[in-house]
Amino acid sequence: MFFTGIATILVVSFIVLAAPVAGFAQDKFTDADAVILKGKDPDAVAEILYKLVEIHDSAGKDALKPAVPALIECLNNELAIPEDERWNLVDIVKVLSLSGDDRAKPSLLHIMSSMWGGGNPFVAQGMLSIGNSTIKDVSDSLKSKASDTRGRAALTLYNMKKYDESGSFFSKDNNELIKKGLVANLADENVNVRINTIVALKYFGDKSIIPVLESIEKTDAHKDSGGTYEVRIEASEALKVLRGE
Repeated sequence: MFFTGIATILVVSFIVLAAPVAGFAQDKFTDADAVILKGKDPDAVAEILYKLVEIHDSAGKDALKPAVPALIECLNNELAIPEDERWNLVDIVKVLSLSGDDRAKPSLLHIMSSMWGGGNPFVAQGMLSIGNSTIKDVSDSLKSKASDTRGRAALTLYNMKKYDESGSFFSKDNNELIKKGLVANLADENVNVRINTIVALKYFGDKSIIPVLESIEKTDAHKDSGGTYEVRIEASEALKVLRGE
């Protein structure tokens, strides 16, 4: 019995020593991970993206910096395939946004301009994480020649303001500059630009634009297939916010 007990202890000890420490292989991004991200196996890519989220959660955004070049290439590869096969697109954008790396900014701006919904909330969160330099980039996009970009820039600014927990990301001058850019788009010929612009003005507007919104509430000509004046409805909602109702 005595020797049997010793043998058992030795076997258990060996197993414990031989087993990898939980999470050890997950604590950093490797060259092998980069190869997988640049590859064409969507399931394998998804696993690395999950790993990167875990790395971020345990070690912070700086731990994702080594992965940024591979993530950018991964995003470009994803955008090159048919839309109905882009299984990992949102997660790639999410991880790039979590990185808060300035190198991700051009990619996030591209997604903002090309992806429905302003590139989903992760684009706005990524802009916040990168820092104040993104304010000018997104604000300048309000003047883009592409209507989709103008509208999605407004929506992204709205989300950035919404997710700014500190309330200090946008300075007073930033707010005024953005307000002017948004007001200029209230007469945009594209209805989606007008809608997203009014939505953003709930955060960036002030009492000075109430007369303009009151006019839009009464006169905007847009009518959707259901017979609801969407632009007018958004103007009514924005007016409630600005009036403090």
